[in-house]
Amino acid sequence: MAASGRLVMLADGALRIFWRHVALGMVAVVLAGLSQSVDISTTAYSGMPPISGRTLLLYAVATFFAVWSMLRLPGGGRSWRQLTTAVLDVAVVAVTSAIAASQYVDWFNHRFGAGVSARWLNIAMTATAVAGVVVVIKIMSARRSPVPQGALWWLATIGLLGPLSTVLISLLRPWPHLNGTAAVLPFVGLFGVLAARAQGRAASAERSPAAVAPASAYRKGNVVPMVATGLTSLLLAIVFLRTGHLTLVQVAGTALLLLLVVARQAVALGENTALLNKVAHQAMHDELTGLVGRRYFTAAADRARGSHTVVLIDLKDFRELNDGLGPQVGDELLVAYAGRLRRLAGDQALVGRPGGDEFGLLLRGEHPDLADRLLAVNAEPLHAAGQEVLVDVFVGIAHGDAGDLHRRAEVALRASVASGGRAVVYDASLERQLSHRATMAAELRRALVAGEFHMLYQPIVELPHGRLMGVEALIRWNRADGRVISPTEFIPVAEDSGLIVELGAWTIETVCAQAAAWRREHAADALRSVAVNVSARQLLDPALPDVVAAALARHGIPARQLTIEITETAVFGGGRALATVHALSQLGVAIALDDFGTGHSSLGLLRTCPVDAIKVDKSFIDGLGGTPQQEAIATALTGIADTMGLRTVAEGVETAHQARRLAELGYRHAQGFHFARPMPPAGIDELLRQNHLAAA
Repeated sequence: MAASGRLVMLADGALRIFWRHVALGMVAVVLAGLSQSVDISTTAYSGMPPISGRTLLLYAVATFFAVWSMLRLPGGGRSWRQLTTAVLDVAVVAVTSAIAASQYVDWFNHRFGAGVSARWLNIAMTATAVAGVVVVIKIMSARRSPVPQGALWWLATIGLLGPLSTVLISLLRPWPHLNGTAAVLPFVGLFGVLAARAQGRAASAERSPAAVAPASAYRKGNVVPMVATGLTSLLLAIVFLRTGHLTLVQVAGTALLLLLVVARQAVALGENTALLNKVAHQAMHDELTGLVGRRYFTAAADRARGSHTVVLIDLKDFRELNDGLGPQVGDELLVAYAGRLRRLAGDQALVGRPGGDEFGLLLRGEHPDLADRLLAVNAEPLHAAGQEVLVDVFVGIAHGDAGDLHRRAEVALRASVASGGRAVVYDASLERQLSHRATMAAELRRALVAGEFHMLYQPIVELPHGRLMGVEALIRWNRADGRVISPTEFIPVAEDSGLIVELGAWTIETVCAQAAAWRREHAADALRSVAVNVSARQLLDPALPDVVAAALARHGIPARQLTIEITETAVFGGGRALATVHALSQLGVAIALDDFGTGHSSLGLLRTCPVDAIKVDKSFIDGLGGTPQQEAIATALTGIADTMGLRTVAEGVETAHQARRLAELGYRHAQGFHFARPMPPAGIDELLRQNHLAAA
């Protein structure tokens, strides 16, 4: 922003200086015209109108300011081809002007003689025309200018008025009281006003910091050499028809002009070819990494004949990493991974970035060890913006000699994503699986509308006596035809299709309604916690906190009674997911980390995530009763939780021995089949009544 501001200041300063010089030149032209009128009015003459030294000096001052203002006008920003083309354009205009000037001088001397007064007037008028030519040259040679081209063209036209005035002097000789110079002066003012108006219109429009004239203005100026050549041809034709011959200057100038035009067109052709090559390269390559883009990569894969391998790679959790670490780190991470792929694949492979965080490899032949190498190399961190980042990937591989290897690799990649990250090699069964998942996604939407989902609730108890203190809500799907679909089957499909957001909103609404029913039927604090699982995809939905708040308000449930269970993986990358968790915590609901100890960075999350409870994964509970080493993690976790003021819940308790040992280690809450399996709301009603009777 600071650099842009400096550019604006520089452009505005140059603009003020330019128009100040133009104004001074216009004043000098007007004064010169008035002075020449005085010369003609006060001095007797026959033939050539008189011109005084004062008038000549004023014309010289006007020419000086015109040329000086153009020389001081900033421009530039050209490649060597563009600069060469501009030089040739300037040469074309200069040669054309020289040919026209030679004819003008011949005509002037023939008309007015070669006296001192005629010579000085000839010089003055020629200087005025030269100033106009300088404007034209500046238009073509400046890549960018704070003065719009419309204004410059109006100023260039003023340069023609000098020679025009001498033509008028010749035409008005029968009427000596009429002044040709005075006749063109109003047009000097008119063209000056039109130039200023063009500048004003450009200033009112939105423009870039350092330039009003766009890059395309140069191409519009390319017509000038063609027009100059055409005018020269017309001029020479007229001269030849009138005199029957051409002068040596005119013939030599014409030959030089033709050579310049041919050279200019050759350079322009080279520039256009380079531009087309650049555009084609940009269209086929990724600007960030320099790898080939989707169009090039897919075309190469589809054209491959003989045995080839196509590998598609998707960076796992890249969106979360990009949100958490920032876009600069995200971009550098992509560049670093592109370099890793180049080194891994070698010179014989085509490496591409089809889009986003997806990369591709096209290799000749089959490479059975490639998947293992791709996964193994991720053990080394990538360096991005001064940070070391470990990345995991989804990998889809297809090999063979079919023409649709890219599509097959995409199928394998989707299967890899669905499986959680293993490398998947394409086979025909994947097509059937994807078809099945697509069918299930459609069935999920139909089932949600038809009301085929219901909730079961697994008790969470207090240790050591096993008294009910809360429940975890678990969704189930019973189809109308009697078939029961496991959550392990339909939840991943709901995640992939995005239906998990709608299904999750229904779950929150249903659980809050049930919690309100238990509060009405039993004591308001009969259940201290009703827990709902929220997926990673739901946490990326910014509307989730509003959905939870609306459900709590609608059913009159205190926020502290609702617990949102999330996984460590869902919030590891920070970003939007972690922001959603903070927003939920600010509502007053409790946050529990589910399957604690199995994710990316459990202890680090306890500092960054607003956690109220941790649910220790079943894998650690299974080790209870074994060696001290097997019990070490379960023992350490409850100690850490107590120190940080967090509630711990042991998951997957299946035996009485595990329950006793957990109580000895300091655990106060647990759930598992040893206490109760998931049950419908009526089962929880019965347990709550038993608690009430026991308390009485």
